[in-house]
Amino acid sequence: MTKRDPNPFHSILLLLYFAPNPFQPASHPPVFAFFRFLVYSFLTVILTYLSLTLNLTRDVPNLSLSLSLSLSLSLISGHYSLYVTHRIASTCSYLAGGKHLQPETGHSRHLCDFFPVSMALSCLLILSLVFTFTFSFSFSQATTSLPQDAISLLSFKNSIFHDPSDLLHNWNTSTNHCNWYGVTCETLSARVISLNITALRITASSRSSQPGTSNDSLLVGTLSPSLGNLTQLRILSIPHNAFSGGIPPEIGNLLSLEILELQGNNFSGGIPHQITYLSSLLILNLSYNSFSGPVPGNLIGFGTLNVIDLSNNQLSGGVSVGNCEFLTHLKLSNNFLVDDIPPEIGNCSNLRTLLLDGNIFQGKIPVEVGLISQLRVLDVSRNSLTDRIPKELAQCWRLSVVVLTNLVADGVSTDDSRGEFNAFEGGIPYEVLLLPNLQIFWAPRANLGGRLPGNWNDSCSLRVLNLGWNNFTGTLPENMVMCKKLYFLDLSSNSMQGSLPPQLQVSCMMYFNVSRNSLSGVLPAFGNDSCEFSLISYEQEPNCLDEEDIHNAYFNIPVWGSQMNPLFSSNSCDNLFVAHDFSWNSFVGSLPLFSIGNEFFLTNSKASYILFLNNNEFNGPLPGELFLNCNGLEGFSINLSANNISGVIYPEMLLDCLSLTDFKAAHNQIDGSIPPEIGRLKILQHLDLSKNTLSGFLPGQLGELKDLKWILLGENNLTGEVPAQLGQLTSLLVLDLSQNALTGSIPAALANATNLEILLLDHNRLDGEIPLAFSMLSSLTELDLSFNNLSGNIPHLQHSDDCDSFMGNKFLHSCPDQYSAAPPGLPVPIKVHKLHNRNKLKSFIIAMATSACVVLCILVVIFLVILGRRKFITLTSLRRKDVVTFGDAPTELNYDNVVRATGNFSIRNLIGTGGFGSTYKAELVPGFLVAVKRLSIGRFQGLEQFDAEIRTLGKIRHKNLVTLIGYYVGEAEMFLIYNYLSGGNLETFIHERSEKNVEWPVIHKIAIDIAEALNFLHYMCVPRIVHRDIKPSNILLDEELNAYLSDFGLARLLEVSETHATTDVAGTFGYVAPEYATTCRVSDKADVYSFGVVLLELMSGKKSLDPSFSEFGNGFNIVSWAKWLIKEGRSCEFFPSELWESRPKEYMLGMLRLASTCTVETLSVRPSMKQVLEKLKQLDS
Repeated sequence: MTKRDPNPFHSILLLLYFAPNPFQPASHPPVFAFFRFLVYSFLTVILTYLSLTLNLTRDVPNLSLSLSLSLSLSLISGHYSLYVTHRIASTCSYLAGGKHLQPETGHSRHLCDFFPVSMALSCLLILSLVFTFTFSFSFSQATTSLPQDAISLLSFKNSIFHDPSDLLHNWNTSTNHCNWYGVTCETLSARVISLNITALRITASSRSSQPGTSNDSLLVGTLSPSLGNLTQLRILSIPHNAFSGGIPPEIGNLLSLEILELQGNNFSGGIPHQITYLSSLLILNLSYNSFSGPVPGNLIGFGTLNVIDLSNNQLSGGVSVGNCEFLTHLKLSNNFLVDDIPPEIGNCSNLRTLLLDGNIFQGKIPVEVGLISQLRVLDVSRNSLTDRIPKELAQCWRLSVVVLTNLVADGVSTDDSRGEFNAFEGGIPYEVLLLPNLQIFWAPRANLGGRLPGNWNDSCSLRVLNLGWNNFTGTLPENMVMCKKLYFLDLSSNSMQGSLPPQLQVSCMMYFNVSRNSLSGVLPAFGNDSCEFSLISYEQEPNCLDEEDIHNAYFNIPVWGSQMNPLFSSNSCDNLFVAHDFSWNSFVGSLPLFSIGNEFFLTNSKASYILFLNNNEFNGPLPGELFLNCNGLEGFSINLSANNISGVIYPEMLLDCLSLTDFKAAHNQIDGSIPPEIGRLKILQHLDLSKNTLSGFLPGQLGELKDLKWILLGENNLTGEVPAQLGQLTSLLVLDLSQNALTGSIPAALANATNLEILLLDHNRLDGEIPLAFSMLSSLTELDLSFNNLSGNIPHLQHSDDCDSFMGNKFLHSCPDQYSAAPPGLPVPIKVHKLHNRNKLKSFIIAMATSACVVLCILVVIFLVILGRRKFITLTSLRRKDVVTFGDAPTELNYDNVVRATGNFSIRNLIGTGGFGSTYKAELVPGFLVAVKRLSIGRFQGLEQFDAEIRTLGKIRHKNLVTLIGYYVGEAEMFLIYNYLSGGNLETFIHERSEKNVEWPVIHKIAIDIAEALNFLHYMCVPRIVHRDIKPSNILLDEELNAYLSDFGLARLLEVSETHATTDVAGTFGYVAPEYATTCRVSDKADVYSFGVVLLELMSGKKSLDPSFSEFGNGFNIVSWAKWLIKEGRSCEFFPSELWESRPKEYMLGMLRLASTCTVETLSVRPSMKQVLEKLKQLDS
């Protein structure tokens, strides 16, 4: 063969052939080259398209990722094109006679025909590679030319995965980042100095709702660490969105940051200590989130920080205060902060607002607070504070608002476990109430007492004073009239005596309440006062704040809560309510001609007035001018009940007050008839004239009052018929016309009052039949038609099957016939022959019933025999089953050896009985004692549910809980096996204490042990458990007098296993909380009550229902005895004399007060177990 001349084209083919190929082995059969060519060409086109698409997309949050991906795809596509050409070149080179190549097979000569096409395509793909690389390189230069701030912001946007309002729509590379929504740049450097994105516009009405959950425009995402690159940022404000997760530690890089506002989101985790690196920070607001853990140690007082708001989170632990001379506002409300209020707070000399409410702070208000000379607002309510109010507060001469207790949180829905628990001692220092700038002093139910100061003067600036539900005594000071700006005064539920000062400007007050005291005398004539603080100007008061001023709302006036509703409702600026309450006192004389000034009536068409004069000793006739000027009001409500008022209701009186909404004058001596003009009172809702001596007809015009809900006219002398027009009252809920002299039939039209719930027509002279239409009254829950002259049958009524409701109607068919086969409501005359037929029918029924009973008894006997045999078989098989254990037992436990160890549940081994069963001592192996609680099999049903629940209880372990070792469950037997404690139970210990010298530390230790166990069950146990049967016999002791709580979870077992018809209350009389005993509603506060009773027994050595209490009368128990001694100032008599003399008295009195607070009836006042435990630890001896 002759040597061929070199061919340049052939050389190119050789070069392509030897090009490296990492994807495939060095040689392959050329028969497959064509198929590879098609596949690789297709992949090349797809990958190139994807690469170009990514490069052409400019709105990509992460530019570096886009660039890397596009270049990688371009290189892969180019390599595929080279590989296709390489493989075809190998085949063609062989066919052309190349010497360096050896074919794998002798096929595919025709593939060479594709070489020009492949070569052209390869060139095209190589050009594509070059173009893609060039484009990517040029685009990378464009993207890398973006400022670092813009890249960081795009990364922040990438961490937001839900933007329903498209707030960040213009955040892309085609727009200058300084023009992006919420972004502000410094003019010369274009560095970002402010990021302010608020999705929710805050208003007064929305402030109380949970932020971050109720608005569809919220941004949802996390806080990107890239924000730490915005080193010139001064303002970071993204409040009221739905950001979650934690605050990244990179926040500490923002050394120029002055304002950090993250309130109203869903952030969680701890507050990063890197925030304390921000030396320029002025405002920090992290409120309304879910931050937990402690407050960073040096957060309060670092740098030049002015405002700290950490309220409404889940922060815990104590609080430390550093050098806080620049701090002006500190709000830590509604967390779980504990320990004492740090006395270092006195170093915050420029502090204006100090809000610590809604925590678990203990101890006293530190006297160092008096060093805060600039302080204007102080709120320490809803904590566990005690001791006296420091008189040093009077040194804060700028103080404007003081809130010591508050039964409702500031815009937060709280459960009773976070309720008010402050219990101060003594009275209010006179100097504090007389501070020249004090406007609001709020301390209801604060356990305060003593007398009010008597040296008020012209400098009094007080506007709001709430001292209700305390223990104040004495008279209302005469010179209190000097407080001419006072428009809210609540002294209700105290022990005030004497008469009201005649110059007291009650008519100038929006809210005046002296109810439930022992005040007496004649009420002065109010209404002609010249008000320095006019009620007309109330619309300019802080309660009517502009929506933009929400941040400062609380700094001006506190939230008064539901006590004032609707007085201070959300729309109170549109509808003002004025309330004056003199009820439940001993005021005498005639009814005062009371008004609140013509000026107010004439200029406040949207104002409503509430006047309570009930339960006093007023006498004389109803004055005709009582409702004078009432028509100038939006609404007027008056209560005159339970007095000695006489006279008649004049028509003119009603016409003078067409805006009357509530007219209550029950239990008086009012006579005469009800004027028909009452039909003109179009907005009347409540009419109560019961227990008077009214006579005459009931006016049909009452049917024109469409808003009327309550008509209470019982126990009068009304005559005539029941007006059918009353059926037009579709809003009517209660109609009481009982004990009058009404005649005629019951109008069927009453059934048109479809919302009627209570209908009382008893003790009248009504006749005829009961309307059939009454069966359609689906809302009717109480009906009484007894003692009339009704006849016929009793119709089927949906909610009334009480025969007593129909007794005393001698012509009415007997109650059992109401469901007879006769058409309901059909009148049947009473005749002799029908009575005879009825007797025959009764005899037949009796005979049939007797026969049926005999047959039924036979069937029952047969069933019991069969059931007995099956139970015997089941019992035999069950006894062979093993006992389920929750740990290592010294021997294998089964039914037989456990029962044998108890002596077959012998009475000799009985160590206790209770509501769930009896407990026996058993020695399973020598030296290993257990307590076996044999459960009352009849109380537990549903073995599978019981088994699942008891397995859960078996996993619970705590040092002060009796350990559940194992259990056995069968159809005929159930028992639980506990560790045995040799010290007996607390009941025996308490009542044998007189024979032993028990010291205070032992009592205190036992109380701590029980509280530790209950606190664990309530807050740390999964699932949370309410014991429901805390009593001394369920508290066991070991030899060292450590206490252990037993029977935990058994009430829960009973609940899940019993049928729905069961209504028994788990618990023991004398220890059960009042709300649990009366409503069966279960809460952990029921355990707190029972614990308080046990604590009282432990301290006094007396039983809950000790026989010694009988001298005080029925219903007296250890709780009432303790409270009586405390009230009488004889607390020392509660303790045994040897105990009282042995230890410091303050510890014993502190525990007595704690036990008394645990046993209050009001749930919101009763503390949680967590608070009780903390208080007990404070009383460490």
